[in-house]
Amino acid sequence: MPAQPQPLLIVAVTGRALAASAARARHAVVVLDCFADRDTRLAAIDCRLVVASRSLRFDRRRLLEAAQEMAPAGGDGGLVYGSGFEGRPGLLRRLAEGRRLHGNAPAVVASVRNPGTFFPLLDRLGIRHPEVRLEPPSESAGWLVKHPGGAGGAQVRHAGGRRTGTGAYFQRLEQGRVMSVLFLADGMRARVIGFNEQWTAPVRPGLPFLYGGAVGGIALPATVEADLRAKLDALAAATGIVGLNGIDFLLRGDEWSVLELNPRPTATMELYDPDYAGGLFDWHLRACGGELPAQPAPAGAVRAHAVVHAVAAWQVAPAFAFPGWCRDVPNPGTRLSPGDPVCTVHAEAVDPERAVALLRQRRAALERAMIAEAA
Repeated sequence: MPAQPQPLLIVAVTGRALAASAARARHAVVVLDCFADRDTRLAAIDCRLVVASRSLRFDRRRLLEAAQEMAPAGGDGGLVYGSGFEGRPGLLRRLAEGRRLHGNAPAVVASVRNPGTFFPLLDRLGIRHPEVRLEPPSESAGWLVKHPGGAGGAQVRHAGGRRTGTGAYFQRLEQGRVMSVLFLADGMRARVIGFNEQWTAPVRPGLPFLYGGAVGGIALPATVEADLRAKLDALAAATGIVGLNGIDFLLRGDEWSVLELNPRPTATMELYDPDYAGGLFDWHLRACGGELPAQPAPAGAVRAHAVVHAVAAWQVAPAFAFPGWCRDVPNPGTRLSPGDPVCTVHAEAVDPERAVALLRQRRAALERAMIAEAA
């Protein structure tokens, strides 16, 4: 009897969306992440926590040991990664040793997350971005301080006051709608999956730019969309990026400007995943191998999601019923402090406005139920 193929290894701060999409194409996966939520466990053969104590980041030793146990290097499986390696290309390089990497190489991640190389590249390609400085500006008002190792807005704040930390850079704060584009790339070309509008969740002191959610299906001005698509092709060719990626940008009238590139599958993938018969995880693998879809799949609906945070200290009771439109559902007994992420709420409708309205209703209903349970 032939040996069973080794499952794919998924590593991300939260691996649920990747695992759920993989299950749609019947890819066997094991997951290492920082939550090991109920629905992640259901979608994976195995799922383990590799979170560092008192920090939403990987514990290096636990991660490498668990990876070797669950998906040994040298096997026929592969590695797919999500958030959590921004600013840690060395860890990604170590994890990828002996495994087929389905995603951007560590050197690519390091390059596009390095402000000293990425923003000059944008200048050469004629892609606008807010002013960036590597040294503190003389006046901090109107500036943000960011760290290239951050994800989900966790290491973005207003400049001034606190120490910036090694590797931090400064970006001028500009007005506009905060948008993103999800796209597939094959190292030379890009294929847009969808445009999204994002919002923040300032639920924790000192962290005003935490990712709060997004809605897909956004229509851009025709001139902006045409320019953005062309510039994505140029950026893919210049960087060699592959697979699912995302770019955050500001939109103001008929102008757009890049905030950052996320060189891995982003949270917005699940706003479009149901539109693809085999899921976007499968297309991520195919794009890493040089194949892109001929055109985006027709949209079945406009989808939105939002992160729900604990408004008070709370322990998840076994009997607490999370509605079916919740994902990333915590395990019974999980203890949460005010501001901790609880789960994500999802909604879909015929247009972005109605999707967001339904999303807000559902989020409010869940927050009321959690407050009542914690009382």
